[in-house]
Amino acid sequence: MSQAETPPKSEQRNSLSDLRASVPRSETSDHASIGATLEHLTDGLPDAVVLFDESWRIVYANQMARRLSHIQPENLNRETLWELYPEIVGTELERAYCDVMELAVERRVEAFYYEPFQTWFDIRILPVSCGIAVYYRDVTFIKKAETTRDAVAEQLSQVLEAMTDAVISLDRNWRITFMNQRAKESLAPRGDILGTNIWESFPEAVYEGSLFLEHYYRAMDEGVAREFEAYYAEPLNIWFHIIARPAKDGIIIFFRDVTEPRKQENALRASEDRYRALTELNPQALWTADAQGRVVYANQRFLEYIGKDFVPKNGDEYLQCFYGKDREIVREVWSHSVATGEDYGIDARLVRASDGAVRWWHLRALPLRDEAGVIQQWLGVANDIHEGRLSAEQQRQQYVEIDRQRRELETIYRGSPIGLSLYEPKELRLVRVNNRQAEILGLRPEDALGKSVEELAPEMARAHAMIRRAATGVPMLNQQIEGVLPTRPDEHRYWNVNYSPIFAEDGSVQAIAGATIETTQQKRAEAALLQAEKLAAVGRLASSIAHEINNPLESVTNLLYLARQYDNAPEVQNFLDIADQELRRVSSIASQTLRFHKQATNPHAIGCGELFSTVLSIYEGKLKNSNIAIEKRKRAHEPVVCFEGEIRQVLSNLVGNAIDAMSDGGRLLIRSREATDWRTGRKGLVLTVADNGNGIDPKTHGRIFEAFFTTKGFAGTGLGLWISAEIMERHQGRIRFRSSQREGCNGTVFTLFLPFQMTSPLRESSLPAV
Repeated sequence: MSQAETPPKSEQRNSLSDLRASVPRSETSDHASIGATLEHLTDGLPDAVVLFDESWRIVYANQMARRLSHIQPENLNRETLWELYPEIVGTELERAYCDVMELAVERRVEAFYYEPFQTWFDIRILPVSCGIAVYYRDVTFIKKAETTRDAVAEQLSQVLEAMTDAVISLDRNWRITFMNQRAKESLAPRGDILGTNIWESFPEAVYEGSLFLEHYYRAMDEGVAREFEAYYAEPLNIWFHIIARPAKDGIIIFFRDVTEPRKQENALRASEDRYRALTELNPQALWTADAQGRVVYANQRFLEYIGKDFVPKNGDEYLQCFYGKDREIVREVWSHSVATGEDYGIDARLVRASDGAVRWWHLRALPLRDEAGVIQQWLGVANDIHEGRLSAEQQRQQYVEIDRQRRELETIYRGSPIGLSLYEPKELRLVRVNNRQAEILGLRPEDALGKSVEELAPEMARAHAMIRRAATGVPMLNQQIEGVLPTRPDEHRYWNVNYSPIFAEDGSVQAIAGATIETTQQKRAEAALLQAEKLAAVGRLASSIAHEINNPLESVTNLLYLARQYDNAPEVQNFLDIADQELRRVSSIASQTLRFHKQATNPHAIGCGELFSTVLSIYEGKLKNSNIAIEKRKRAHEPVVCFEGEIRQVLSNLVGNAIDAMSDGGRLLIRSREATDWRTGRKGLVLTVADNGNGIDPKTHGRIFEAFFTTKGFAGTGLGLWISAEIMERHQGRIRFRSSQREGCNGTVFTLFLPFQMTSPLRESSLPAV
């Protein structure tokens, strides 16, 4: 609160009396009634009012108290004084609070500095029936002004001590209250006279017609500065040049020894220079005005800035130094101070004469009064506050910008299509959630807040473990989880989640930020794509089967036709034997096809030879017709646990692609061996499918496992290798390739690695089998 806003002391006492009288004294009064009464009486007060119950909890705080003491609504009736402001413990203010609470007596702490707020408070503490009432105000500005005033007084005292002229001050009882060092030296023959009556210490000055008596009494009684020279006889024998100036509490006497006439002019000039140094060398801009408000003096610091001297004529010349838009308000405030005698203070802009720059200054002036209280003159000071003012304005603008950005971020946070949440790190309870996350949980935001992760998703143990891991400081990024929520228990859903720890300055985790994207529809779309790919594979397989079956059926038809041409001839039996062989081949093709697509419910062990033989039997006819030679090398003997239908699908894709790459014939290499994965140390089965076909363009190497990417035009779906990579990942294996289009060493090699032992059980695919 500024000094101009401080209510008169009589109004403060009335406010305190009204507060004390208004507080209910009945033992049955509850906090609600107290709060209602205080709110009606105190919200309009310019000072802060806080009410504490006997348990030291805040039960009421008016608007000013909430602003000055950073009191939030959630603090009321909840936290004690000592919990909210632990820095008070052990201070004078704590003792005053306890005295009022225990002894029911009023206490006042006029100047208490609270370090966390960097604020000085003037505090009055009153006993009330339910506890204590505290009435306080911000006096930081006053304390700073007092500090500045004391500093200036100290500086002036140091200047006076350093002066070569002698200075003494007299109170209105003619006692000597101050002597600088020069005065002590000049008057040393009289001994230590500080605190004595000047007329008793210098009786030789008391005689009829004494200039000392005349001028000192006029300065003291009339408040008029006097300047004279006089001779003081024994024991000093000195001519003095004396200036007696009235002061608020008496007079100040400046004197110097002018005994030597030859030194009189130089001493006078030096004295004047030193006197001027008191103001001219002052780092502040000093000015004075007469009782009518006309500015009559400004020190060099001020004159250098405004670039002109003051010669009072009509009293308004000073206004020309101010920025045009500020002149009228300066005139109004100064005229009000001159008319009422109130202290003058204003922030206004002054024009710098050297370059025309406009800068903010703070101007203050105090009236100097005589004994009758009549203003004799105004003593003023001006400080350049331009940088501070700009800094304050920049801070205000920064706050406005920060608040705007906060509101924008809040809008983005709440409207984000990604589910965002914030958990506290101890009990993992939800403390913030946006609308999308609330929709995912199937709850309203206000219903979800405060619940733990176990309450929000009781069946998702993996999500619980990831959040707990993040609470230890380890980010959990791009994780896949699935399950059901209590709000939709009949729907199995999928999510991609990130849990990131938020660290405090000391490195501890103060919160966990969560980001959730629901991928249920994506998973369903992927399942549909896989189903479509399997149907396409079935189509291709059906075409191969039709081709394979057609050949033996044509042979059987021809053999039966030939058999009809011979009656009981020996050739008939031979034809029938061949027909029987061809029909057995049809049966074998059908059996291998069913075995290829029949999916087991659980993985089981199978050898590499059995996997390859089934795939090759499907493509047997196509391989012969394409003039492709097959080279087999089996070095693996230990079976591998897998879903054989899925692995056959991968091998079928690789063999089919190899055949397509060798349209003019070539070599197809089928190999198996046992190996160790150098990255994990796991042992497993390596299956290799290689061809010497056209090879893969290097530009497409990074995209061959990408969904819908194909180099076959309308003949391909772009899903075969993408599905193959997913199947290998589900089997905790991997698929790699290398390819070349260089002449003489063209071709492609695909390598599959299937571990013998998996780190977690292999689950049945959730995708439909064909």
